[in-house]
Amino acid sequence: MSQQTEQVEDSADSVDSVLDSFEDWYHVPVLAAAIAFMLWVRLQSYGQFIRNGEVFFKGNDAWYHLRQVQYTVNNWPSTMPYDPWTYFPFGTSVGQFGTLYDQLVATAALVVGLGDPSSTLVAKTLLVAPAVFGALVAIPTYLVGKRLGGRPGGLFAVVVLALFPGTFLRRGLVGFADHNIAEPLFQTFAVFAMMVALTVAEREKPVYELLADRDFEALRAPLVYSALAGIATAFYLWTWPPGVLLVGIFGIFFGIKLTADYVRGVSPDHLAFVGAVSMTVAGLLLLVPLGTLDMSPTRFSPLQPLLAFAVAGGSVFMAWLAREWDARDLGTALYPATVGGIILALVGFVYVALPSLFNLVRRNLVRIVGFSAGAQTRTIGEAQPFLSRTQPRFGIEWYDVILQEYGLMFFTAVAAAVWMVWRTYRTDDHRAEHLLVLVWAAFITAAAFTQVRFNYYLAVPVAVLNAFLVKQVLSMANVTDRKSLTDVEGYQVLAIVFVVLLVVPVLVAPASIGSSGYPSIDETNTAMAAGETAPRAVTKWDGSLDWMANNTPAEGDYGDANNAEQLDYYGTYEQHDNDYPYPEGAYGVMSWWDYGHWITVQGERIPNANPFQEGATTAARYLLAPSEQRANNILQNLGNDSEETRYVMVDWKMAEPSSKFSAPTVFDDNVSARDFYSPVYQQTQNGPQFAFRMKNQRYYDSQVARLYLYHGSRAEPRPIVVDWRAQTYQTPEGETASYKISESGPNATLVRRFSTMQQARQFVANDTTARVGGIGPFPSEPVPALEHYRVVKQSEASGANSSQYAQTLRGEMGLLQQAGVNPQSMFKTAPSWVKTFERVPGATVTGTAPANTTVTAQVQLSATGQGNAFTYRQQAETGPDGEFTMTLPYSTTGYDEWGTEKGYTNVSVRATGPYQFYTPQSVEDGNLTFHNASTQVTEAQVVGESDQTATVELTEESVSIQRTQNETTAPGNESAPGEETTAPTNESAPGNETGGAANTSALAGPTSTQAGPTSVRAGLVAASAGALAVGSRD
Repeated sequence: MSQQTEQVEDSADSVDSVLDSFEDWYHVPVLAAAIAFMLWVRLQSYGQFIRNGEVFFKGNDAWYHLRQVQYTVNNWPSTMPYDPWTYFPFGTSVGQFGTLYDQLVATAALVVGLGDPSSTLVAKTLLVAPAVFGALVAIPTYLVGKRLGGRPGGLFAVVVLALFPGTFLRRGLVGFADHNIAEPLFQTFAVFAMMVALTVAEREKPVYELLADRDFEALRAPLVYSALAGIATAFYLWTWPPGVLLVGIFGIFFGIKLTADYVRGVSPDHLAFVGAVSMTVAGLLLLVPLGTLDMSPTRFSPLQPLLAFAVAGGSVFMAWLAREWDARDLGTALYPATVGGIILALVGFVYVALPSLFNLVRRNLVRIVGFSAGAQTRTIGEAQPFLSRTQPRFGIEWYDVILQEYGLMFFTAVAAAVWMVWRTYRTDDHRAEHLLVLVWAAFITAAAFTQVRFNYYLAVPVAVLNAFLVKQVLSMANVTDRKSLTDVEGYQVLAIVFVVLLVVPVLVAPASIGSSGYPSIDETNTAMAAGETAPRAVTKWDGSLDWMANNTPAEGDYGDANNAEQLDYYGTYEQHDNDYPYPEGAYGVMSWWDYGHWITVQGERIPNANPFQEGATTAARYLLAPSEQRANNILQNLGNDSEETRYVMVDWKMAEPSSKFSAPTVFDDNVSARDFYSPVYQQTQNGPQFAFRMKNQRYYDSQVARLYLYHGSRAEPRPIVVDWRAQTYQTPEGETASYKISESGPNATLVRRFSTMQQARQFVANDTTARVGGIGPFPSEPVPALEHYRVVKQSEASGANSSQYAQTLRGEMGLLQQAGVNPQSMFKTAPSWVKTFERVPGATVTGTAPANTTVTAQVQLSATGQGNAFTYRQQAETGPDGEFTMTLPYSTTGYDEWGTEKGYTNVSVRATGPYQFYTPQSVEDGNLTFHNASTQVTEAQVVGESDQTATVELTEESVSIQRTQNETTAPGNESAPGEETTAPTNESAPGNETGGAANTSALAGPTSTQAGPTSVRAGLVAASAGALAVGSRD
């Protein structure tokens, strides 16, 4: 052989060696690249969450995780056993928080911080945690995908997972620091471990005799892998206790597989061994974090280990029953029926003997995998049914919703599942791991379609089923190894192109799916685009929460109780069965449950309701209460006399029917949304289009509207009328229904303005489809003033900076302007994003005036440093003796004497002068006659530190009308701005909560107010006389 030939052979051997190495290791760099890509996509918005050195998070639950992580850092490795800093006045223990997820994040913070991390470092560690966990999901996805589709299939599954732009991505983005994304990571590891254990058992074939002979060497491999499967399952449940569903999935799998094996003539002992060992190990480990003896699927309770032990026991029983069947020589066909009968008998026994347990399991199964959601559940965005996002009028059908989430991959995953079933029966290859994946995927699909959030689970089954499909396609095309690629045929190229074309549409190249005119609705997203995120609404609350932390008394110090040391913010508290004995001076902050964690963490105060939906019904009833007395009774009935709710925080969303206002109506069984408002449409050339939501008087009487719209002040109706006609239509059920739409015709108008209330009410009396008020802040009837609530802080951020709210305001302002009403009259108070109120005893004022008349008290107030002025008004009737009494919630002096150092509030909304008291005017002999007086109200009187009663005596004053007209300029017809008339074209136009103020500056600035008089003659008399002159002229 020549030297040249030997060199060629050596070169060929070298090339083969390199190719062999590449074939052995190519998956490692590909997997690493995919994980790096996933991490980059998820971290690209990191800078959005660091503002002026402060770390923000997206959503609600992430903030409570921050509290739990910081506690664990302070007390590593312990987690918080009980928390009195939420759900006032009860406290709570929430098993879904303070779990393995928080311990892992806390451990990472301790490592990075060299044992002493700062609070900022802890927050930053939690900030990036979801991105890390989300990227790591690729590892178990590859492992499961490899078992189903080889290394090419596993890598394909990872690539698909990396490109998913939907829920799985969003839950793993920087800032979304909930435990959600850690759940599929640990669940997929648990499924993978179970798959391995099942395969080992099918190979090693453990049977009872080996166990009886104590032949542990023969049992070692299945024993070890089964125990690892149990450990992985326990780790998953340590991360999320409601994940007990996975134990149920394993139980159903073993029930089906053991029965099928026996019918096929295969001993159930092999796989029953896996079920018994894995679930026993899982059950024992689940006893470790046990936190309550009550049965609960959401906390570490006996339910989780008992269900695991039940699956273990069931596996052993089915193996024993099969042996008994063989011993008695019974027909195999009877075995499945007997197993099914025993299961039904057990369910019936639990139904009769343990009805509470039966109802608990049934209720949670329906809630998670029942393909339906209750009304309360539907108020939670993440818990709504997956396909509820269809919008047929915009051309968004059910398959478009799936395309937005998975591209074509969901449909190909379904095809892969069908192929897997067909292949099993065609080849008689009954692999246990294939059945496990099918059962797992079926239940996770049911969960995802029941609650949209569970799509962060479904992403993995979709990806791994596609791994199986890719393997089958490549095998059919004979593209399975390096040797087959040496002579490539056309059909092999087509097979590869086919696989690529499954991924490119939607996942790589956005697809057009709708016709609304809004790109966010009409086009699908890619992962790169969907990865952009920001903290959003919490930044609007931040200023008010910081103010609360620094300008209200510490918990336990209200009223100078000096008990703050009994409520250590990161203290360790024993379980109190949700009835914590709060010390005197502790207090609650009422708001809608969405904002509870923000109040706890950012405001360092105790909310009455929280995102665990604890206190949600109470909050709903309070916010919707039709009177102040009813609202106060709801708060007083919560706890004992020393456990008071002192503050209320509301934002524009809670008061706006197009936003969160409707959510409390679902939690209050005594009302529905239609009791408060109804949609009104406007006739256009293109047909009916949504105009606005007309509010009923019940809306204006609600506590939340009285607080946000009027700051507790009295509100009077205006001569503004909404005029519509009822348009009937047939419902799908064949019933006749109607909706409100504007009158047709050239002179038709939806909103009318009259000169006097008498004219407006006369029009309504003659028209059954017309109503006084109902638009903007204008009620149909007077709304009494609140006596025990005062606004103490208005956020600098305006609600009108939200494009959603700005659109609503512009629509109603446009309708008012068309009717000749000044649109700025919409703003009785500034539309601040957040408004904080204090609940106070109020100052008692007594006085004398003419008998049987109305006395009005009013005071002008302004937010310190903001200039958002408004007027508070309250009315009282005098008796036959001319005496009257009022309870006034706003002070006019003494603010600095009763601040936080005395256990009260550093009030940021203060009076610009004393209270003015006056009676209605009358005209006698050309003179305007009325009674008036003024007085100061101290902060001590308002907060109850002074029992001194303020007294006033209204004296008569008479002024010539002619003289008053000469001294004042009578106001003419109200003018309206000319550029705020654009009305929305449809009800469902999407809004961007972070919309820039540039588009809404006309709405977001300080608003005009109905200022009270600074002096009787120049203010009260002049304005009244001028209005009277105009009225007489009209």
